[in-house]
Amino acid sequence: MLVPDPKVVRRLLTRYAALKIAYAEKETLETARGLEDVTYTLCVMTGTTTVHDAVVAADALLAAGEKRRDARQAGLLGSGTAPAASPKAMPAAAPALGRPHTEVRTLHGRGLGASGPLR
Repeated sequence: MLVPDPKVVRRLLTRYAALKIAYAEKETLETARGLEDVTYTLCVMTGTTTVHDAVVAADALLAAGEKRRDARQAGLLGSGTAPAASPKAMPAAAPALGRPHTEVRTLHGRGLGASGPLR
């Protein structure tokens, strides 16, 4: 299974939070579209269908990466090199990718097919 780059996931979560705040302060078309775009991207990247599930899965991916890094730094992995990720290393909150056509609900309640373009 493909695992998203933690740096990209962290950037998307930061962008989501910033846009969520901006949209709450002033609802503009620009912030709505930006929020819809980042929500869609988070859902596709984590293999989820709701933004809540995507944020939970992204947080779990980042937490798992932190644990591996901390263990490596503490010298608990023996040789100092990280072993290949096992299926057990993936958090349960991150579902398998590759499901055919997942439904993504957006800020405006419209359903967007994960296989189709944003409109």
